[in-house]
Parts: sequence; C-alpha cells; structure tokens
Amino acid sequence: MQASPYLERSSELKVERSSVGRYEALKRELDPDRFLRIARDVSGLSDFGDERFLEPYRKLLDCVARDVDFSDEGLESFKGNVVRCLVNKLRIRRDFLSHPEIRDEVVDDPIVVIGLPRTGTTKMQRILSSLPASEIQRPLLWQLLNPAPFPDAVPGRPDPRIAAAGMSGITSDGRPDYEAAHLAAPAEPEEDVIMCDSTFDDWVWSSIFAPSLSYHDWVVRRPHLSNYEHLRDMYKYLQWQGGGRRGRIWVTKNVQHIAYLDELLTCFPKATLVHCHRAPHDSIPSLAKLSLAIWAPILKTTDPVFAGRAVFKWWRLATDRYMEARGRLRLDGRIIDVPYDRIRNDAINVCREVYHRAGRPLSSEQLSAIARWDADNEQHKHGRHSYSLAEFGLSAAEIDSAFKDYIDRFIT
Repeated sequence: MQASPYLERSSELKVERSSVGRYEALKRELDPDRFLRIARDVSGLSDFGDERFLEPYRKLLDCVARDVDFSDEGLESFKGNVVRCLVNKLRIRRDFLSHPEIRDEVVDDPIVVIGLPRTGTTKMQRILSSLPASEIQRPLLWQLLNPAPFPDAVPGRPDPRIAAAGMSGITSDGRPDYEAAHLAAPAEPEEDVIMCDSTFDDWVWSSIFAPSLSYHDWVVRRPHLSNYEHLRDMYKYLQWQGGGRRGRIWVTKNVQHIAYLDELLTCFPKATLVHCHRAPHDSIPSLAKLSLAIWAPILKTTDPVFAGRAVFKWWRLATDRYMEARGRLRLDGRIIDVPYDRIRNDAINVCREVYHRAGRPLSSEQLSAIARWDADNEQHKHGRHSYSLAEFGLSAAEIDSAFKDYIDRFIT
C-alpha cells in the first residue's frame, strides 16, 4: 500500500505514539482539526460550504479510534483518505460556486444495479457499461475517488486522478484474494457509494476504509436523503466535466441502495432499477471473505468471525428495509428482478431487456459489443473465490431465519 499523495506535503500528521492507551494515542493522530488544516493547505482553499458534515466527520474519527486496531500502513492509508475527501469537498465547493450551470445537468434517469453484495451486481454493471463511451456514461473508480479535477491536469494527457486512484489503498492490484473476488482497478466501473465518502455520513467508511461497528450502528440510523442529493450533484459534476449529457444516460451500481429506495427514487425519479438476486447462504459468506481481503492491510489482525457477524448484521437490516419499502412503494412492476443464474448464463439477453425497459433498444452492433465483453470476462478470470458459512461463524439456519421473507420471495 503506497503513501497517499495528499500527505506527501505535510509532516504535521507524524505524531509520536506514547505509552498512553491505544484510544488516546489514536485520538491524537486522528485529530479532526489537524486534517481540516491540512486539506486547506493542500488545496489552497478554505470554504467547505455547508458545515453539517462536521458532526459525522468528528463521530467517524472518534469511533475509528475506539474500534479499529490499525496496522501502521492501514492508519496512514486511512488518514490519507480522510484528507482526500476533505480536499475534494473544498474543490467541489469552489467549482459549483464558479460554475452554477453544473446544477442544470440532467441525470434523473440512470440504469441502476442494486442487490445484496456478491449477487452478480459487478458483472451486471460492467456488462451494461460495455458500450462505447459515446453512447453511455459509466462512473470509473478514479472519478469516484476524486470527483474534483486536480490542478495539475493537462488537457490531452492522462488524468492524474487515474494514478492517484492506485495509491488509495482500495484497489485490488497485487492482492490475489481481493482480485479473485472483485477486480478493483482505477479504470473499471465501480459502485457510486464511494462518492459518498466525502459526506463522512455513510457506512461506506465502515465497509471499506475502517471496520468500526460503533460508527456503522450510529450512521445507519441517520437520515440519508442528503447523501442522495450529494450523489445526484456528483453525477451532474462528472457529467459536466465530460462535456455534458449528449444523449447519454448513466449506468450505475450501489448495493447500499436496497436500504434507501425512498431516497434513491426521490433524487433519481426516472431510474431503471435492476435487482440481482442470489441466495444469502452464498452471498453473505462471499462478502465476508471479500471484506477480510479488503481489511487485511488495514488491520493488525483479521478475524473471520468478526467479518461474518458484521456483514450478516449489516445486510440483514438493509434487506429488511428493502422488503418494507418495495412493498410500500409498490415497485414490483418497476424493478427488473434478475436471478444469479441468468447473470452468469444469460447476461446478454438480460442487457437487452434492461435497455429496452430504459427506452433504449440495443442495436446489433451494441449487442455484439456486449457479447464481446461477456466472452472476455468469464467468471474466475482473476482466480477462484471460495468460502463457507462455517468459516465465518455463520449457519444456514441463521440465514434462513434472518432472510426468510427475501428467500421465500426471490430465491425459492
């Protein structure tokens, strides 16, 4: 894991850890005021705009100091990602003030892939995104990590945000267990929840950057509409940077959407929703295995049972919210339900159905492009991802009980 480019210019974060307790020592290193100063220094900007983010920001740093036993490289990576998000907030604020036309961009009708993690959502997003960039828009990892352009970008040359994404600590490069489960690379389409990291008010922090249970339990109970308003603004911002809509819709993915259907449809009212379904007996341990691979360089030690219990708890709640909202909002006729076997074996026809539902029937040339992607990206291309419920302290009976309504409706 490389050092963050955001920390190269500052020695202020090099705080000596003394003999005081781990929490007190980490509190000193994760000083929220210090990070704010560094972000202002790095960016040369001072206006964060709406400062309501400060409450979840300070809560995140406190919870992480209490809960997370960082490795040395994991702590440096976490600090770098905090500063990255603060610098982006400053630059985004500046650009929205300087270019009010950004808010005029239209992004209300994306194709949105949802579902529990490890249900085929990544394949579904990427195969739907395999059309030329002149025809659709796709959020790439390097854009999601740094929505704001860097000041040293030169037109006609590779965007420096691409190289910076490789230093973020969340790519799978050189991490076989991670890559076997999920190829996370700067130029690959990725799920847009990453753009919510700069709100500091989203459980993307506990799932990717620092597994703090107390932060997750706190943040998951908070209102989430402002996050979706932020997400809508970020799509407008990226679209504006890319020369405007030009007839192209976004193809997106976010597994956390299943917990926030009301907010999603408030901000993206014309979205085409594609729900990928797989038995939680498979998806939950698969996610626990992936989470261990993501957390391995962050933590001093990893615990499979901790990972299993955490993802079981988080996604049981999300599924309960989904089932309630889907029924209350009467969305059965609007959501395209896709079983895992179809994603594996009939993805081309699924794409045909999705684009037809979105009002954009595919041409033979477009179907050929999708078929080429499918042929070039067979399952296990980057290694085999194996797992079991037992290794994560879980049982089939627990899954049956916790996800009963979902299993009865969509699996059996």
